[in-house]
Amino acid sequence: MSPTRHIPIDDAGPAVSDVMLRDPRTIPPDTPVDDVRETFANPSVKLLVVADGERYLGTVGPDDLPASGTIAQAVRADGQSLPPDAPVTEAMRIMEETASSRIPVVDGDGRLQGLVCFNKGRTAFCA
Repeated sequence: MSPTRHIPIDDAGPAVSDVMLRDPRTIPPDTPVDDVRETFANPSVKLLVVADGERYLGTVGPDDLPASGTIAQAVRADGQSLPPDAPVTEAMRIMEETASSRIPVVDGDGRLQGLVCFNKGRTAFCA
């Protein structure tokens, strides 16, 4: 995993692909809930991307977790995502409307391409 750099919103390129994290951490759907709870103990982890290899399945947040088992039944496939060629302004609109600071980037074939990530102050993209 490469180090995170911050791109100020005013300096962002025109497309989501210009500002996304290219290698976001993913977890498979058979990940035990207890392991995910440990991950969410880190306050900088807001959302986990669930994938089967390159195939994007959805996301899981700390409030989505079941009491036990795996996260498979907690995966939210209905959340917001963007294609890599979407304009950065679309990511900004979603962030403002949903208060989300993480947006998966998924191509037309359902493959995970990256993750749009906003810093804590929402003044820069984490790339």
